[in-house]
Amino acid sequence: MSPSRVAADRVVSPARDEDRVSRDFEPGDDYFAAPREPFGALGLSLRIGLLRFDLTGLSVDQQGLLAERFRPFIDTRADAPAADLTIRFTRAGVDAFLAWPREEMEIYRMGRRAVGPRIAIWSYEFAGSADTATRQAELALVDAGGATFERGAENFLRVLTALHILGHGGLLVHGAGVVRGGRAHVFFGPSGSGKTTVTHLSPGDTILSDDLTLLVPEGRGYAAAGIPFGMAHHRTPDASGCFPIVGLHRLVQSPMVRRERLQGARAVAELASCLPFVMQEEKSAGAALANATAVVSSIPVDRLLFRRDPSFWDVALEA
Repeated sequence: MSPSRVAADRVVSPARDEDRVSRDFEPGDDYFAAPREPFGALGLSLRIGLLRFDLTGLSVDQQGLLAERFRPFIDTRADAPAADLTIRFTRAGVDAFLAWPREEMEIYRMGRRAVGPRIAIWSYEFAGSADTATRQAELALVDAGGATFERGAENFLRVLTALHILGHGGLLVHGAGVVRGGRAHVFFGPSGSGKTTVTHLSPGDTILSDDLTLLVPEGRGYAAAGIPFGMAHHRTPDASGCFPIVGLHRLVQSPMVRRERLQGARAVAELASCLPFVMQEEKSAGAALANATAVVSSIPVDRLLFRRDPSFWDVALEA
């Protein structure tokens, strides 16, 4: 299987010039079945919307790094529910899984393989496997620290978040989440559509994310939750809680400012085009489309034409 390109990820620079490998290594079942050494005996738990991930096998330095990196998503509740996944961090034992980029910039490549309840995912600096039946996962990382460690951990957790929220009736959307007056607006669209721009033009509001926002069922509607990944202009979201969604806005940059209501199949198609990581396999794609259909039947969806000034809020807030 040749590694697929992940549209939701930004371009990245080569991680390290001196250690590039020239060939891709696709980890097979034998690789994931082999025993690997954990980095340490410590752990921590993350609460992301409705999801809980328990991370184990961490060293002292890694635990401290991730506790700071993912703050305020650390879950210390004594009565917390069982984890959706327990993820064991281990030493990869190889220099890389995909050949390090030869050019200054390359679209972030990621390979994946799904069989039954198991999925395997790999990229330059990590290879991970997860089993929904046993709720166990392993993340093999090339480095014990530094940028490659952080990027490998984050990208694996992004994919797991997108996949596991489907079972809770939710979606991970390629969109910015902005809370005004206690209510969330999700501005979605492909890279370059203006998501980060919208957050810059909302300085007095709570920013859940400028790139990836979690949609979760809440009561008769849906709520938006920030995730601790993919922030361009600051690393930690302003809040880790959930806020009721009052509008989904498909961003289109334009010299004019107006909105067009989207309904039915068109609304589902626009939303589905901005769901990273879940449309490659039939099972996850089917669940994602079912969840997207439920979302658009509950929340107004529009095509929001906007220019680079705060005037878009005037139409976004219209009843």
